[in-house]
Amino acid sequence: MASSSSSLKAPCATCANKAAGIYRCEGCLNVFCRKHLNDHRDLLSHQLDEIVLEHDILHQTIVETKGKQNNQHPLLKEIDQWEKNSIMKIQQLAEEARQQVKNSISSQTGNLEEKVLHFCYQ
Repeated sequence: MASSSSSLKAPCATCANKAAGIYRCEGCLNVFCRKHLNDHRDLLSHQLDEIVLEHDILHQTIVETKGKQNNQHPLLKEIDQWEKNSIMKIQQLAEEARQQVKNSISSQTGNLEEKVLHFCYQ
């Protein structure tokens, strides 16, 4: 961040002409006296801490939102409803088919029984 440069006679960027700048910040390229270099370093450190905190919050928000969106997306809800409706229709049709088969078996059994009884008692 900072480097010593003894050949620079530029004034400190913070206190202007009151003190000679002895360190140049490689990030912003301003020159600072020793006192203001420490202040500048503290400011950059604080800004970095804020950026890291914002990054962490943003990352957490993305993770939470992604999880919610996957389960609450309108298309996924529509597919879920379609699945439920399809299952209900299949179950209804299966029950109707079962009932038809039972009725057919019962009818055939009744007809067969009637023919056997009719044949036996003739």
